[in-house]
Amino acid sequence: MGFIDTLRAEGHAVESICRVLREQGCQIAARTYRAWRAARQPAARTVGDAVVINAILRTCQVVCVNTSKEVSTDDGCHGIRTWGAGGVRAGA
Repeated sequence: MGFIDTLRAEGHAVESICRVLREQGCQIAARTYRAWRAARQPAARTVGDAVVINAILRTCQVVCVNTSKEVSTDDGCHGIRTWGAGGVRAGA
């Protein structure tokens, strides 16, 4: 993509650059290049959701109230009391 940026700086159009590249065997569309250039930073909501999901996943490794051993919630230790106790122990 840096190659296309360089040629654009010299005044060439993206469509013509991509056409020549396709003729040479490099399959790239102008739309693909523009999508790559327009890539945005993730939204604040997305970042916030990722933080919450990571906190939940860390909390999923809780000490089971009934067995007093560390188990994943996938192992069947996931009642409201367990989540509450695990959250308190995890500092949530």
